[in-house]
Amino acid sequence: MHSRPTPLSLFSSTEFRATWLAELVSYFGDQLARVALAILVFARTDSAALTGLTYALTYVPSVLGALTLSHTADRRPRRSVIIAVDASRAAVVGSMAIPGAPLWTLCLLVSVMSYLGGPYKAAQLALLREILTAEQYPIGMSVRQVTTQAAQIFGFAFGGVISSLIATQLCLAFDAATFFMSCGLYWCFVKSRPAPEASKRTRSVAGGITVLWIEPRRRAIFLTTVLGFFYIAPEAVAAPYVSALGRGSIWVGALLASTGVGAVAGLWMFHRFVPVHRYANYLPLLCVTAGLPLVAVVIRGGGIYLAMAAFAVSNALWCIQVVVSVSTLIELLPEDRRAQGMGTASAMNLTAQGLGTGGAGLLAQWQSPVVALSLMGAASALVGLWPGLLWLRTARGTVLPSPGKA
Repeated sequence: MHSRPTPLSLFSSTEFRATWLAELVSYFGDQLARVALAILVFARTDSAALTGLTYALTYVPSVLGALTLSHTADRRPRRSVIIAVDASRAAVVGSMAIPGAPLWTLCLLVSVMSYLGGPYKAAQLALLREILTAEQYPIGMSVRQVTTQAAQIFGFAFGGVISSLIATQLCLAFDAATFFMSCGLYWCFVKSRPAPEASKRTRSVAGGITVLWIEPRRRAIFLTTVLGFFYIAPEAVAAPYVSALGRGSIWVGALLASTGVGAVAGLWMFHRFVPVHRYANYLPLLCVTAGLPLVAVVIRGGGIYLAMAAFAVSNALWCIQVVVSVSTLIELLPEDRRAQGMGTASAMNLTAQGLGTGGAGLLAQWQSPVVALSLMGAASALVGLWPGLLWLRTARGTVLPSPGKA
């Protein structure tokens, strides 16, 4: 009898263990570095604007990197791409750890590090599908989501402590070490696989958008990335929301931590009660409902515990939507276009979240954090109808590339 894959069963694979550990340590190191850079820049300049700009540089260039270099992971062995990128990022972050580096140098190095993250993620998502079967891949994505949520929470917490009590350079040096560790894990424990026979069209930026837009089901999933504009609102307005309630800054951390708790619980329940081959059936529902819990904060003007519950449920649905979208899209893409397609979708998601952070902040300043959260939640449901209905219309009468049946 065929046994259903579980998160624990994936760890019987040496390659999966290596890729999981590599992502865990490097993502944790990245969060340490982000906190350290923010503290370092603010200490030198006493400028909130420059601090915010430097922090943005840890994210924004990765969008450009994903758009321009993702195709490399379809034309070169994906393991080799990951190792090369990690080695390059280790050297870049190691240079940032040198005491006394000029501010403009730090900004330049941060931009390079972030830019290289784009093709890394594209290669990683595509390689993971080569390591795992179609049925295992959605479970692997769930494990990945839980891992990054946990690494983000602990990375931010430890980054603040280490930077405050010891030195910011120590956080940067640790981040560089995690990239070297990731290189070693991929080199020693992940098999080298030949590159797919990529077509010439994979070289252009437009090629990534075309491969996603030309097929209706891929287009529907690509459109779900826009919803990150609305779902990111809790992170954007957590601090002003807590301030408006007259609570201390410790509640900002508690509010943000609730999103991670929600993600872990939600992903576990989804895997527990929904068979893998039915994941794609829930995509339209998730598109419409993931942001709706945020509307609840308007009840009685909001409250800290109500917000924690709303943030947890919303982030849980968002993480489930990501798992469903990514695991379905990877099967819809041609094997020789997977990295570029996944990289382009990831770039759109990051762009939407970046714009959403600014949009939610402006809305909170113009009205109030409660109004901003409620409006962003309601708007997400309306916009989510577009990909949801498109998926229903195009999926009807077609055989979906359901992971459990591949």
